[in-house]
Amino acid sequence: MIRRFAVAAAFVVSAFFLDGCTCCAYLNHMFNAERLYDEAGELRTARLDSVPDETASTPSSEERQKYDKIIEKGSHVLERFPKNKKRTAEAVFLIGESFRHKGEWAKAITKYDEYERYFADYDSMRAVEYQRAYCLYRNQEYNISRFALEPVVADKAHPYYFQGLNLLSLLDEHSEFPDQAIAALEAVLADTSGTPFMRGKAHFRLAGLYFKKENWDKSREHYTAKEIEQLTPRERQTAGEQAAECLVNRKEYLKAADEYKALFKNPDYEKEQPQYLVRIGEIMLLAERYADAFVVLQKVNSDYPRTAFASQSYYNLGNYEQTKTVNYDQAIIYYDSSFISRSICSYGQKSRELRDALRRLVALRNTNNAVKKDSVPNVANFFSNEFQIAELFLFKLSEVDSAIGRLDQIIASSSDSTRVLRATYARAFIYDEFKNDEDKAEELYKEIIEKYPNTEYAKQAQANMGMRVTLQTTDDVARERYMQAESLWTIAAEMPLDKMDMVDSAYATAFAAFDSLYHEFPQTDAGAQALYMKAVYFEMNPNRLDSAVMVYHELKSKYPRTPWGKRASEMLNTRNKDTEKELERLRKRVKQSLEHIDQLSAQYYEDLNKKPEEKKIEVKSKEDEVLENTYNSMYDFE
Repeated sequence: MIRRFAVAAAFVVSAFFLDGCTCCAYLNHMFNAERLYDEAGELRTARLDSVPDETASTPSSEERQKYDKIIEKGSHVLERFPKNKKRTAEAVFLIGESFRHKGEWAKAITKYDEYERYFADYDSMRAVEYQRAYCLYRNQEYNISRFALEPVVADKAHPYYFQGLNLLSLLDEHSEFPDQAIAALEAVLADTSGTPFMRGKAHFRLAGLYFKKENWDKSREHYTAKEIEQLTPRERQTAGEQAAECLVNRKEYLKAADEYKALFKNPDYEKEQPQYLVRIGEIMLLAERYADAFVVLQKVNSDYPRTAFASQSYYNLGNYEQTKTVNYDQAIIYYDSSFISRSICSYGQKSRELRDALRRLVALRNTNNAVKKDSVPNVANFFSNEFQIAELFLFKLSEVDSAIGRLDQIIASSSDSTRVLRATYARAFIYDEFKNDEDKAEELYKEIIEKYPNTEYAKQAQANMGMRVTLQTTDDVARERYMQAESLWTIAAEMPLDKMDMVDSAYATAFAAFDSLYHEFPQTDAGAQALYMKAVYFEMNPNRLDSAVMVYHELKSKYPRTPWGKRASEMLNTRNKDTEKELERLRKRVKQSLEHIDQLSAQYYEDLNKKPEEKKIEVKSKEDEVLENTYNSMYDFE
């Protein structure tokens, strides 16, 4: 830095003696630009030391201001020295780098393209090749980025060769080709010329890719590689945590707990100690070391009360009591403690939902126990509660086997075929969607189709099995019959009136079809609609109006909630009825009229009580009087 200031001082002295020298102006701009670039680089290094992942960190305002100044200085050089390629090449490169560090990827790409177009022979071209590909990747232009990266990964002597392989693996990962990404990173490790830091980066990325593929052995191998020690503290910490999680997934619980204990004792990770304690407790539960797990989790509750860690700890205790000991009362207490500890965290929210579900389940179970003891039990309410309990197990408590067990009890103890059908279908659906046991689900679906062929459940069973739906319910058959009768009615309506005998015969045929439909399927919507069409037919004949009235009465009494029953009610009620809206409007008009009458009455009595001298007629002055010009213009009035 002292050397830079000495050089700058020499430039200033030279400028004093050589007034008007453009070289001095250039050197002044570039000296300041390079100084600012070094200062911004120091800020950037400090920022990335605290947040190693560059994609998760943004430049500070001070850092951005320095890059803006660099862009300004470089632009001055391009304006004043456009013909000096050496000077403009350096300015274009610094501008592109500044845009890149600011995260303005499109502008950086433009400058890198400009550099290659005009200054491809200069030293910074090798850096430009890689940085342009990186900016294209960050700008989500993955295919173009891969194309731009080709000269980097094609030459092992390229100074950015290993960075290029790492970027290539990122591109493969984003293009949903994890195997190609793994191959690119394996190529980095296969080449012994890479630096330990770059090899550590490759190990870290490879471990993450294998972890996503659930290859726990390979993932742990790379997370525990010796080059991982070259990475930043945050990356080393992540590697240690993920290596332990690989052991958990391999069901080596005690070994995984020991590795988390080592992380807990590491002074560098002091802030993560409560999280590690909770995880150790969870792993002990998985290892069925329940006493040890309770000691660890209760330590979290006492050492970190009213925190998200305590909420998670209580949640795990509640889950243990719910699923292992089936002590729902104690589970409710733990879930309630979890919610109270930190109600806004995810575990607090889940605990509240589970607590409420368990309370509901316990209440339903107690109700059904009381129903069993009644001398005349309410069977309908009992089985309704049983279905609700099964739904709570399935959707709220995530206890699939408990839900199936409840449904099995309904099927075994109920004599109602409709109730048994519903429970059987629900059990088949659970095996299909929740347990992914396609063989068992298919067996149950076929049982439904065989025993209850003319039901909606059988139709849905066919659809769930991927079969063409061929079964028909009573409603389906009635609906088809109605469509046929309606087509006969349409044919009759379209006949010419000069052939009345044929018209009457066609309407009679349609009437017979509606009548037959109604008598065969009176409990369906199509049957109710057919009865309405009978009334319409009777209304067409003046001699059959009494019959129409009788049909409307039947519709009104048997199907009051259907659209046709409501229409029949309207037809029978011929009195003029005002709606509530119309009545409100009439009330408002009467109120306004009364108010107007009161105003006129008050004005009348006020004028009546005035003194005689106050009742003089007001006469307008001649100046104020305006005459209407409507006289005939043939006459002249003076």
